[in-house]
Amino acid sequence: MSGLPDYLRRPPRGMRDWLPPQFYALRHMEETLSKVAEAFGYRRVETPVVEHFEVLAKKAGQEVVNEIYYFKDKAGRDLGLRFDMTVPIARVISYNLSLPRPIRWYYFTKVFRYDEPQHGRYREFYQFGIELIGSASPRADAEVLQVFTQALDAVGARSYIVKINDRRVVDKLLERLGVSAYRDVIYRALDKKLKLSREEVIKLMAEGGVSLDTAERIYDIAEEMSIDEAVNVITKLDSGLGSFYNKLLKYLEAAVSLDKFRFDMSIVRGLDYYTGMVFEAFAGEYKLAVGGGGRYDDLLELYSGVKMPALGFAIGVERLMEAVGLEGVEKPLDYYIYIFDDDAYPHAVAIAKRLRSAGYSVVVELGEKNLKEVFEYILKIGTRYLIIIGKKELEKGVVKIRDLQRREEFEKPLSEFYGTT
Repeated sequence: MSGLPDYLRRPPRGMRDWLPPQFYALRHMEETLSKVAEAFGYRRVETPVVEHFEVLAKKAGQEVVNEIYYFKDKAGRDLGLRFDMTVPIARVISYNLSLPRPIRWYYFTKVFRYDEPQHGRYREFYQFGIELIGSASPRADAEVLQVFTQALDAVGARSYIVKINDRRVVDKLLERLGVSAYRDVIYRALDKKLKLSREEVIKLMAEGGVSLDTAERIYDIAEEMSIDEAVNVITKLDSGLGSFYNKLLKYLEAAVSLDKFRFDMSIVRGLDYYTGMVFEAFAGEYKLAVGGGGRYDDLLELYSGVKMPALGFAIGVERLMEAVGLEGVEKPLDYYIYIFDDDAYPHAVAIAKRLRSAGYSVVVELGEKNLKEVFEYILKIGTRYLIIIGKKELEKGVVKIRDLQRREEFEKPLSEFYGTT
């Protein structure tokens, strides 16, 4: 038998096909997460999948630039597939500066990264996220964290922890230790703290020019602590930041349990555009972060020339689905109509029309299966009711209905399907 080779019959590396059970699980996530965002007053947006490469590269950081799907179109323009939604939204805002602020937008869409595929890491994947643009208030930070935790709660991620850090806090610490010049080296090393051993992280800092003693001290300081403890540490480093976090703590405590949060200086996030608070969530035993975000007060100015504070988060939908065990959602057919000959076909069509107008899913047999084959088929695809219309049923003016869930059979007058639709 000829046909395409196996590698061409499967999707490109790092991408996946969504068959009905998996796609309906995805739709469930979309509906659940969108409902949370809408409840907080966020409104949905979408942008082109393709962006100008210069827009994507402007504030992505070299590691992310290397992961952009880059190509030239037929006119020779440099383009790329979006790697997140924050940068495209910043571009959209840049020519819609008259929008009333703060702006509350959310999205549930595909993004692309030319990364090495591995567990929990795809080249094409879905993100759900929000962007709160135009507020520097700690209430904005508290709101974003509240939406973040409520989204996780809504999809059933019960045993999760949100790890918070602030790049300004780390910068103050590095300034105190006299190693500000090695900021990028230290950030890159700390970002790998969850993946590498203590010795490997310290080695990365040392290889970048940080003394071994200082590297060890930075690693040890960057341990998890409670939010209350963190406020004390932050206040000692910088009283202004301490005041900000005291307010944030108060606003956060009014909305959610502080038990969900920890302060962890190793959470620095990979994207270069973050300027303040950053955070990531870890659910149960799942090893990878299921989502994260932070404040990016300088990003929008790069595109619009106008200073505009902003923050938000994105959740990796496939990761979250895996973390909560949502592998598939069955969507059974409501009605399957089987007829024995063409004389019953007009009745089958009329019944199907009536049921569909009432919101049910209905399939009419195509005339290629006998009743035994139909039974085997509908049990495989998942069906609630089988309607049978034969010569005897037509003579009696009824249809025979089998409830496949309750294993019951009954008759119903044809006239009930011919009322006003």
